[in-house]
Amino acid sequence: MSLRTKFMLALLLTGLAAVAMVGGLAYVGMTKKVDSIRRERAAEHFHEAVTAYVQQYGSWQASPGKDGFDTFMHGRRQVEDRPPPPEGRRPPREDGGPGPESGRRGEPPFHFILADQNFNVVLGAGVYEHGEPLPESARKNARPVEVQGRVVAYVSPEGVLTPSKEEQQYLDAMRDALWFGVSGAAVLALALGLLLSRSLGRTLGHLTSAVRAMHGGSLLQRVPVEGKDEVAELAAAFNAMSEKLARSHEELSDSHQTILVQAEQLRELSVRDALTKLHNRRHFDEQATTLFSHAVRHKRPFSVVIGDIDFFKRINDNFSHATGDIVLRQVGEILRSHMRLSDLVARYGGEEFVIAFPETELPQAAALCDKLRGIIESFPWHQVHPELKVTMSMGVYADLAAGTAEAMLQKADALLYRAKETGRNRVCFS
Repeated sequence: MSLRTKFMLALLLTGLAAVAMVGGLAYVGMTKKVDSIRRERAAEHFHEAVTAYVQQYGSWQASPGKDGFDTFMHGRRQVEDRPPPPEGRRPPREDGGPGPESGRRGEPPFHFILADQNFNVVLGAGVYEHGEPLPESARKNARPVEVQGRVVAYVSPEGVLTPSKEEQQYLDAMRDALWFGVSGAAVLALALGLLLSRSLGRTLGHLTSAVRAMHGGSLLQRVPVEGKDEVAELAAAFNAMSEKLARSHEELSDSHQTILVQAEQLRELSVRDALTKLHNRRHFDEQATTLFSHAVRHKRPFSVVIGDIDFFKRINDNFSHATGDIVLRQVGEILRSHMRLSDLVARYGGEEFVIAFPETELPQAAALCDKLRGIIESFPWHQVHPELKVTMSMGVYADLAAGTAEAMLQKADALLYRAKETGRNRVCFS
C-alpha cells in the first residue's frame, strides 16, 4: 500500500471517527436531555392530574379507581386538545390542572407509578403489581400528593416513558443529520487526502527516485523544495546531504587516484635502479623466474644474457666517478631503447647488466647482443671525454636443462668470463 493511500485512509478514518464521536455524543446527550425534560413535565402533569382527581373524589379509595382515573385523564386530554375559540379565549379545563406538553391522542406517552398514603402500589405502570408495597429505593424519590394539607398518595418518577410520534420524528431527524454529517466528513476527508497527499506523494516520489539514482552511483542529486513544512525541510536536508556526499566522494576518488599513482611510483622506485632507470636485480630475479617457468611449461625458447663494461674501474680512476655514472646511464639507455616490450633488462650491480629474452633462440639472442655490443662501442664517447672509449663483453645462455633461471644466469656468467679472458668486447654463447 502506497503512502498516499495510507494518508488518505488515515484522514478518512480520522474524520469519520471524529464525526461519529461528536455526533454520537451529541445525539445521546440531546436524547437524554429531551427525555429528562419530557419526564419532568410529564411527571408534573401526572402529579397535577392525580391531585385534581383525588380532590374531585375526596380520596383514591372513594374514587372509581384506575378505570375512573383513565376516564378522568382521557377527559383532560380532550379538553387540552380542543382548538381555541375564534375570540382566542381558552375553554375552562374540567379539572383545573395544566395539560400535557402538546396535543397527544390515545394512550399517553408516559406511565408513572402511583402509591397510596401507605406506599401500597395503586398504579404499577407495568413495573409493580397492584397492592404491592413500593420498595424503599422507590420511596426516596416519591413525591407526595397532598389534599387539604394531608398526604393522600405518592407519585414515583419511575415508569415507562414512550416517545410521541412528533418526538420520534425529531429523533429520526437527528439520526439522519448525523448520517449526513458522517457522509460529508467522508467526502471531505477523501478530498483533503487527495489534495494533501498529492503534494506529499510528489515530493516523496522525487526523494525515492533520487535515492535510487544515488544507489546506482550518481551521488549528486537534487529534489525540488516546495513550501516550508517538514517535508520541505527533509528535501532541503537531502539536497545538502547529496551535495556533501558527492563532494566527499569526489575528494575521496581524487585522493584514491593520487594514492594509486604514488603507490605505482613507489613500486617503480622499488624495482628500478635510481641511476640508470633500468629494473634492479630483485625485480629481474622475480620476473626471470616467472619467464623461465612459462618457457618450461609451454616448451618455448628462452635466453638470458649477462654483460659487463670492460675496464670500468679504469674509467672511474682515469676520468672520475661522475664520468663513470654517465657511462652507466648511457649504456642503460642503449640497452633499454633496443629491447622489445617482452624483453627484460636490468642493472644487476655495479657495471653488470642482465637481459632476459623470452621466445628467443640462442642464435637470435647472440646476434642481438653482438649488435648491442657494436652500438655501445661506436657510441660517440669522445663527447663525454676526448679520450673515453667504452666496450662491453657479454655471455649468452639458452639451455632450459639448467633447471632454473638462476642456474642459466650462472652459466651465462661463466661465458662472460670466457669473453673477458679471450680479449673482451665480444659475445660468448653456448
